[in-house]
Order: sequence, then C-alpha cells, then structure tokens
Amino acid sequence: MLNRSDFHVSVLQLDQMLLSSLAMPLEMLHAAVSYHRTKSRSRLSLNVESVSAAVGCQPIGGLNIVSGTPLADVGKTDLVIVPAMWRNPLRKLDSSDSVCEWLRQRYSGGAAVMSIGTGAWLLAKAGLLNGQAATTHWHALDAFAHDFPDVRLQRDHLLTQAGRIYCAASINSGADLMIHLIGTFFNNETAAYVERQFSPEARMSFDKRVFTEGAPQHADEAIALAQSWLHQHWQEPLSMDRVSEIAGLSPRQLSRRFKKVTGESPGQYLLHLKCRFGKEWLKNSDLSIAEIAQMCGFSDASHFGRIFRRWQGVAPSDYRRAVRAKLFSVNSQF
Repeated sequence: MLNRSDFHVSVLQLDQMLLSSLAMPLEMLHAAVSYHRTKSRSRLSLNVESVSAAVGCQPIGGLNIVSGTPLADVGKTDLVIVPAMWRNPLRKLDSSDSVCEWLRQRYSGGAAVMSIGTGAWLLAKAGLLNGQAATTHWHALDAFAHDFPDVRLQRDHLLTQAGRIYCAASINSGADLMIHLIGTFFNNETAAYVERQFSPEARMSFDKRVFTEGAPQHADEAIALAQSWLHQHWQEPLSMDRVSEIAGLSPRQLSRRFKKVTGESPGQYLLHLKCRFGKEWLKNSDLSIAEIAQMCGFSDASHFGRIFRRWQGVAPSDYRRAVRAKLFSVNSQF
C-alpha cells in the first residue's frame, strides 16, 4: 500500500514492442491515481517514466517515439512494465545485457515487475523466473518452454504471480492484472472504481484466473489436463470423447478418476464452471439473464436458472438483486 506522495512507474521501451500493451495499463493507473487523490484528498502523483537501453527503438505500427530515460538514470521505482512484442525479437538477447541487469537491480530494490505477452522472455532472460511460475502468449508457449526449461510455464493460465513478479499472457489479461495491482498498491475501493470504468462485463476476477504459488492442487495429472481443457472450452457442449482423448483415458476411467479427485462428474463440473462465470456476469454486468445464459452455453434462460438455483440455492434474478443491494449499500457510503 502506498504511504507517500508519488507512485513511480518505469515503462520499458523495446524494439518491436506493441504500444497497445502499454496504453490500457497506463490509462488504468491514471484513473486510479485520480480517484485515489480525490477520495483521500491526498496529493499523490503518478510519475511514469519511459526507459530505453538504446536510441532508435521502433514500436510496431509505424509510430515514432522519443527515446526514453537511459537505464542508468533511473532510481527508485515501484512498478516496472515490460510490454508485449511482435513475435519474439528477444530470442538472441544475452542475460548479461544491460536491460536484464537493470531489471534485476529494480527487482532487488523492491519493485514489482509485470510482463505482458512475450515480454515474459525478458524476465526469463534476466533470470527472474528461474524456478518460478510464468505464462506468455499462447503462440509462443512451445518456444518459451524450449528456451527456458527451468521456468514453471503455466500453459493453462492467463495470469501468474510469483512474489512480486507478474505475467499476463495477453493484452486483455494485462488489464485484469492491472486491476489486481491497483488493489495491491492503492486499495480495493480504488480497484473496484477502475474496474467499473474499464468494461467489467468483459473480465473475470484476478483471483479466479491466476496461477498463484501455493494454490491447492491434486496429483492426478490426467484429470488436471481434463480440467484445464474444460476451463478453456467451458462455453462448448461437453464431449466426453474429446475430454477422454485429452486426458489419455477411456471415458469410464475418466469418469471414475474425475469424480474421485473433484467430487463431481465431468458434466457436473462443467455445469458448475458455467455457473461460476454466469455468477460474475450477474454481479458485474447489466446483461440480461437470457444473454448471460447464452454466453455461458446454456440452451436457454430457463435451463440456466434451474442449474444455477440447484448450485447456488437461489434463482439468478434473486442472486443479482441481493448482490447488487450489497454493492449499492457499500458504494452509497462515499
């Protein structure tokens, strides 16, 4: 939590970087500081510093940018943002490179470090991810695993956290990560405000999507593969043949082992997974129940209602009214 008058963010300028991977996080940070300053009547300022290792950095998109502050001139910083890059221009970067050394220094100095997409390559090159959980863009997963076998690559998670090191697999996931970081650096009220301003309908909470060290896991790898596949295809009808193929088991073996470690059949697990996503939309969006049912892969609102009531104990409409009443009660205090 911030306890001083400024929040310093260092944004790395890298050749072939995607400027879109920086725009949303920085806009969200500006909104957070503005809201926090108003609510707490503080003079908190946001100091964003572009940092470059060399002259001539050229982002994707044809825009020319001014060279940033030299690495050697950057002192204390709270957060380092490593942008996504087009394909993978960092394959040949050496760990002794000045950018890698600078990242190690900033992390040792207490900064949080976040990468977006293929920006995880730079963290791995710097040695910050050795033995740690990480993720990257789906297109680069195999190449990343080949280049960094010591990193615990999480292929089925869009967000990872290992201490003060965060990875987002995509630009959209970077927005989810930024909500979490705003809550960490500021407070939950500020994070909730920024979330409402930046399309809460399109995102799920950080805690439900992130791979965090120490999270409970069972030891059945085949069932874990099946669960991961279901999490990626939760909006689709259940295909036991496909899930069995993913797990490398017969349908009978899959059903028996799945229920043993999860307490549910694959079909029940998928229905409850759909309900969990529906629950978030009921709470955080103005979509109709019929629209939510369709987005969650139910045949109609009635089917969604029956399954949701059986799982949650209340109808979707009653749940929405109850949770919205609580949210309104909290917000009405300010």
